[in-house]
Amino acid sequence: MLTLRSFLPSAALAAVLVASGCSGPRVAPVAFGADGTPIVATWFADTLTLAEFDEAYTAADGAIVDTTTSPLDRRLDFLDRYVDFKLKVLSARDAGYDRDSSYQVEVEAYRDQLAGPYFLDRRVIDGIVRDMYEKQAEELRVSHILFFLSPAASPADSAATYDRALSLRDSIASGIVSFEEAAARFSDDPSAQRNNGDLNYLTGGRTVLDFENAAYETPVGELSGPVRTQFGVHLVKVTDRRPRRSEIQARHILIRAQSDAEVDSATAVIDSLRARVLAGDDFAELAREFSDDTGSGARGGDLGTFGRGRMVPPFEQAAFELDEVDDLSGPVVSRFGVHLIQLTGVSERPSYEESYTELRQLAERLPRTALRRQELGREFIDAVGGTYDAPLVREAVMQYGEDAARDSVLALGFGDYAERTFATVGDSTYAFDDVIPTLRRTRYGPHPAGEMIEATRGFVEEQAVQQALARLEERDPEFARVFQSYAEGVRLFRVAEDSVWTPAKEDEAGLRAYFEARPGQFRFPERRRVLAFRS
Repeated sequence: MLTLRSFLPSAALAAVLVASGCSGPRVAPVAFGADGTPIVATWFADTLTLAEFDEAYTAADGAIVDTTTSPLDRRLDFLDRYVDFKLKVLSARDAGYDRDSSYQVEVEAYRDQLAGPYFLDRRVIDGIVRDMYEKQAEELRVSHILFFLSPAASPADSAATYDRALSLRDSIASGIVSFEEAAARFSDDPSAQRNNGDLNYLTGGRTVLDFENAAYETPVGELSGPVRTQFGVHLVKVTDRRPRRSEIQARHILIRAQSDAEVDSATAVIDSLRARVLAGDDFAELAREFSDDTGSGARGGDLGTFGRGRMVPPFEQAAFELDEVDDLSGPVVSRFGVHLIQLTGVSERPSYEESYTELRQLAERLPRTALRRQELGREFIDAVGGTYDAPLVREAVMQYGEDAARDSVLALGFGDYAERTFATVGDSTYAFDDVIPTLRRTRYGPHPAGEMIEATRGFVEEQAVQQALARLEERDPEFARVFQSYAEGVRLFRVAEDSVWTPAKEDEAGLRAYFEARPGQFRFPERRRVLAFRS
């Protein structure tokens, strides 16, 4: 017996007649499912509630393009088709298609292909992209003081470095020394001696995450507390905060110069051209006459639309600092010579959806994506239970000495530690021998022992991620729904292939008779005419 009940889109409880079994139409009484919503269809022992139907309808709504019928009629039509689909899936299951080995292999392969990207997008990438997009509404001018600290530093060395940073921060706050002087004298960043720690403007996605977060959380003119990154410990100062322009339009006049004397001469020419523009001369005409950049000069100096990272730094900085359309820069010296720049337009910031693809590509290259994945591994460990013996890991890595740790472990293994368990995730245990392949794939920098320790912890967190992927249906109802829909679709495809398409394909006489009985029906009419002009 099949019973369908239809409800208005507002989920009114009044049932209306749709259909029933062969005994003729009847009005079915209202019943409610376990989720508290009315049951809109029943077949054999299965039911479909209004909430489940709404979820399926919403997921398929993008494919519904018939705008000539009312929303209620479209929902009723979808209910008919959806129940029909469910009955065919049930028939395929009863016929044993879900026990077929080739079906199981196909579905499992799809699950493996789906789970990783689904997990990465929903739990890792999308959050990072959203965070970068929101931060990129602004740009901050940031300075810092760096204290080098090895990733393998002992707790005592780490505490001493933090104390040193706090002491200098107190001296700056009390006025004993200015930030700029402190950066030039005490920062382990070599560039600080010439720039007093100034890193210029940055925005979301342009530096390591912990440093970036500290900058965005620090008010203008104030100094952060000590911030730990892979480079060491930082004190971060924000000196300016302003709305960020994603793209601008500009034009320029270039006078080429290499030597100091040529730069001086070119600067004088640019000054005179600037004065002529301010006096009313046309910038485009002057660019065509004087610019040594012949490509843009022929276009009146026009450089089109560009974003950050497209031009040489001095040019980019000067161009993006222009406030209003038609504003002129002063002489700007770059490796090409001396420029006069005029702002000709400012593009509106693209929407999140328009920015997503570019930001996603950036996110996939950033260390924060791997760090977020590790964080999800730790969250899974917290959920299912696990251990990590950090002192034992440090002891095993350092057994050969800090300087020889990498080469010795990679060549000789962990020796007496090899079979000792250093971590557990749920019911799984991990010994030092298990992490050797990961350590051999790791790229090492200036602090290999510390990086080996970090890679060992990362190995455990990645094992937790893999366990989470294997149990994704249990923890993510949306993934379970998507995967179930695919599995049902494959079963339905197999039924249609065996019962309809294959027999029809093999019935050549029937196919020919059908074709000949319908002359002209299997030829597409003209659908579009294209006229192409080329010059």
